[in-house]
Amino acid sequence: MATRKKAAPKPGFNESAKDLWLAGVGAVNIVGEEGSRVFSELVEKGKEWQEANEGGRISRITERAQGFKEDARGVLSKVITPIEDGLSATMARLGVPTRAEIVQLTHRVEELTRIVQQTRSAAKAKAAAPPKAKAKPAPKPKPRAKAAGKAKPKAEAAVTS
Repeated sequence: MATRKKAAPKPGFNESAKDLWLAGVGAVNIVGEEGSRVFSELVEKGKEWQEANEGGRISRITERAQGFKEDARGVLSKVITPIEDGLSATMARLGVPTRAEIVQLTHRVEELTRIVQQTRSAAKAKAAAPPKAKAKPAPKPKPRAKAAGKAKPKAEAAVTS
């Protein structure tokens, strides 16, 4: 077997490789330093371009949409108003109460409910209160002893009988 001998590097090759390596490291450094600045500049340029080109379009489209919206509201009100008026008249003829009448009735029911609750509370409080002490009837007067001349002594009463 034949053994191979390593070829000796050509003179200047090591220096060229080292220079190439250092150039790559320098490029990475420059990109790191300048890259963020360049990126920020590109973002600003993009915003400016978008505002100049699309911003104008968007505002014009928005203005036109607002105009269509107002036109649609006008047409809708012209259609809806006669329908609502006819419906209201029909409901009034049928005796269906309006929203205002229902709200008024609801308030009246709430007021009456409050009054009933107050009355019940007062009645319960009156029933739960201890009864007032009734005035005791005046004691009956004790019968007075008969006059001395009229009363018979017991012994005498026994003898006469």
